[in-house]
Amino acid sequence: MNRLFRFTILLFLSAWQQSADAQPSKNAFVEVDHWHFSRVNKDAQMWSGLYVGSNGKVYVGLCTHGDAATLYEFDPKTQTMRLLANITELAGERGKGIWTTGKIHVQMQELDGYIYFGTLDEDNGPPVIDAASYRGPHWYRIHMETGRVEQLGLISSFWGLVGQAMDKERRLIYGLAEDGHLYQYAIDENRTVDLGRVDNWDICRTIFTDDRGNVYGSYAPGRIWKYDPDKDRAFELESLQLPIANVSRTMANPMLDRKGQWRIIEWDPVDKVAYGIVGGSNMLFRFDVHNGSEGRIDMLTQVAAPDYRGGDPFKIPPATLAMTISQVERKVYYMPVQAGDFDYGAVDLDAGAGVETDASAPPVSFLVSYDLKSGVRQDLGPVRTKSGRLAYGMGGAQADAQGRIWFVGAFEEPDEEYVAYRMNGRFPYSMGLGCYDPRPSSSLSTTK
Repeated sequence: MNRLFRFTILLFLSAWQQSADAQPSKNAFVEVDHWHFSRVNKDAQMWSGLYVGSNGKVYVGLCTHGDAATLYEFDPKTQTMRLLANITELAGERGKGIWTTGKIHVQMQELDGYIYFGTLDEDNGPPVIDAASYRGPHWYRIHMETGRVEQLGLISSFWGLVGQAMDKERRLIYGLAEDGHLYQYAIDENRTVDLGRVDNWDICRTIFTDDRGNVYGSYAPGRIWKYDPDKDRAFELESLQLPIANVSRTMANPMLDRKGQWRIIEWDPVDKVAYGIVGGSNMLFRFDVHNGSEGRIDMLTQVAAPDYRGGDPFKIPPATLAMTISQVERKVYYMPVQAGDFDYGAVDLDAGAGVETDASAPPVSFLVSYDLKSGVRQDLGPVRTKSGRLAYGMGGAQADAQGRIWFVGAFEEPDEEYVAYRMNGRFPYSMGLGCYDPRPSSSLSTTK
C-alpha cells in the first residue's frame, strides 16, 4: 500500500470516528411527499437538472438514454405538474433520423426572471445513424412568468454539458462539456467562447463559482482546477488534493474515474466556502477558496449510508448528485444509496474491478444531514413515500426558502401505466418528485 493511499485512509477513518452523531430509532423510515411526472413520456433518468425558482416553483429536467430530454414545472401551491418542453421537439430534431438532445445534465441558474441551462446528447442515437448528424447542444432559458422555453446559442458542434455555473455580476454562464473543455456564455451577447481544456478523463459533474467569479472543477486523482476571469486563465491548484480513498494501484485496474474527484459541490454564500462530497468515499468536505494562495480543504464527516462507514472504501456505492444546503437550518442534506450504483441499475461501473454489488437489492436512498453550526451528522433513515413506495436513487436535490428539501429520482412503481424501467431488471420504477419537510407537522400531500 503506497504512503499516499495509507495516509488518505487514516484521515478518512479519523474524520468518520470524530464526527458527532445524532441518531433516530434504528431502521426508521423517512416519509416524504411524492408526485409523478408523466405516464406518457416515461422518462427514465435524471442528473442534476433541478431548480427551485424565486417564484417558489420547482423546475426539473429529465432524461431518457436514446430518446429525449424533457422539462417540467411543479407548482407547490396548486400541486400541479406541467410539461414545459420536449427538447427534441423544441430543437426541431424529432423524427428527422438524426441524433438528438437526450439530457439536461446540469444544475440550472436564475437571472432576471429566466432560468438558464445547457443540454447534452451523449449517445442519443443508434449506431447505424452517423453521430455527426447531431446539430449540437444549445443554451436554453425558461421564462418563469409564462413557462415558455427558448433555445439560445449553440454551445459547440457536438459536446454537451455535464456541469454548469453562473457569474451573475458579469452575466456569464460557464459550462463544462464532455470533451473536457470549459465554455463561457455571455448572456447579453448570446455568444459562447471555448476557454480550453480543463480535464481529459472522466469529467466531473458539478462546477461552481465563488463570490469573486472564479470557477472551480475537479478531476482525478483528487485534483482541482480554477478559472480566473480577470486573468482569463485556468490553473491547476498544485498544493491541494481531495481526500480520496480510491487510488489506482495497478495498471490492470486503473481508477481514474469520478470516484477520485468531487461528485457534487455547492457554494455557500454565508460561510463563503464550498461544501462538497467526494465521489468514491462519500466524504463531506469544506473547501475554503480564500484561505491562502490556493485555498484549504477540510474533511467534515463521511455521509455514505451507515453500513459502509469505516469499512472497505472500494465497496462504498459511488456518491449521488442529491446534495443541497438548507439556509433555513444551516444544514447539508444528502441522499446516498444503500446498495448498488447511482445509474438507476443501467450501468455497473465496477464490473471486473473486484467490487461486490448486490443486484438482488434495489439501491434504496438514505437521508443524512450535517449541521454546519454544531458539526453533528444525523442519520434520518431510508426514504419512502407516505404511500409506502421506496426511493430507489436520487439524481438531484434543492432546498427552498422555507427549508423544504426537494429531490428527484427513481421511486418504486406498482402502477404499470407509470413504469419507465426495471432497475437491475427486477424492480419497476418511475421518475418522481419528492419533498422532505423537516418540520414534523408539515405536509404537502400524499403520492400524486
